[in-house]
Amino acid sequence: MADLLRSLVLPNSSQESFHSLAEHPSPNSPTDVSTNHDSGTAQTSSKSQFSVGQMGGLPIYGVDAYLAAPENAALLHRAPDRKNAPTNQPKPGIDPSQPVSLGSKSSNHLIALNHLCQLKGLVPDFQIDGDASNANFGGSLKIGDVIIHSDERWHSKKEAREGLAEKALKTVTGMEGKRKEPGTTGEKDKNWIGILVEYHQFINPEQGPVYLDYALGSSYSSTCTIPCRPDQPFGSSAVPFQSKKAAHANAARLAVEYLIAEGQLNPDGSRKAQKKAKLGAAVRIQGKGLEVKRGSTYIQKVNDAYPLLGLRTPQYVLGAASPLAPNMISGYATFPNEPGLPEEIGEVRNVFGKKSAKEEVAKGVWEVFQKLAEKRGVSISEINA
Repeated sequence: MADLLRSLVLPNSSQESFHSLAEHPSPNSPTDVSTNHDSGTAQTSSKSQFSVGQMGGLPIYGVDAYLAAPENAALLHRAPDRKNAPTNQPKPGIDPSQPVSLGSKSSNHLIALNHLCQLKGLVPDFQIDGDASNANFGGSLKIGDVIIHSDERWHSKKEAREGLAEKALKTVTGMEGKRKEPGTTGEKDKNWIGILVEYHQFINPEQGPVYLDYALGSSYSSTCTIPCRPDQPFGSSAVPFQSKKAAHANAARLAVEYLIAEGQLNPDGSRKAQKKAKLGAAVRIQGKGLEVKRGSTYIQKVNDAYPLLGLRTPQYVLGAASPLAPNMISGYATFPNEPGLPEEIGEVRNVFGKKSAKEEVAKGVWEVFQKLAEKRGVSISEINA
């Protein structure tokens, strides 16, 4: 501010300005320096100043005296405008190389419906109504000539679409498609997202892959978790793709390759044929549940139930509890590469005879199977042999 005021009082080079200022001094301009000082030294200094100014034909102002004037000093101490006042707090910067989470995507039924409609050449048309201020949404879904209504209300449009998709899945499954199934495609053209959805629709329609999306500048990345491996996501948040769909496809591809390596899918990604129940089997599929014959041994129940639950063959680890008592057996069962199950199941100690010990271990395994079936929404009922 002081620099600005100093620039405002610079002398004007015109002669007209000089004479007007000399004859009519401004009330804000300082008076003759010699009139403000009675001492000889001040008079001498004033005369020397005027002599220099007159030599240049310019008026001489005392800047310090001008700035000391009350009305000018008030300008210097005026509070700055808060709108234009600079702030000392730096704005937080965003590094475009760091992934920014966009939230998880777990619309299992909506993904399954879109995939099924794509295979059948159908187009789902959602009609969502509601008020965002009250978080109250509902609507209907039209697929071809079929309209699916629901009286339920949801908190968001996303939840409404997911709920309507869940109700529509059974209807769309029985509808005829408008085009034939696509032929064999190359590795790059495989619908990895669809393969993963179909697998989980067969294993357990209530659970499916969950994608977590990230923004990398103008690109996207994604990771995918599946129910049988919830703690180890597939994909990477640091690998960029041009679209979310491409990022999802990459994560789904890695998940499908894992399921192929674990023997859950065929090498081409297709679902393995369901094993037919053996004659006299202790466990068989009935509707959406399992029927268990009364009087069956636990070993029979486990052997017949594990493939129906999508599990691999159990391994029984049995051995003598002590070299001094070789007939006293201890052991447990394990399911390799099944992260959703405990490492050791049905552990027993000091059971007489290996056959009896194995039956006791199988009893503990069957209890775990019952909890797993209940978690997946699969009912288990007993029937007479």
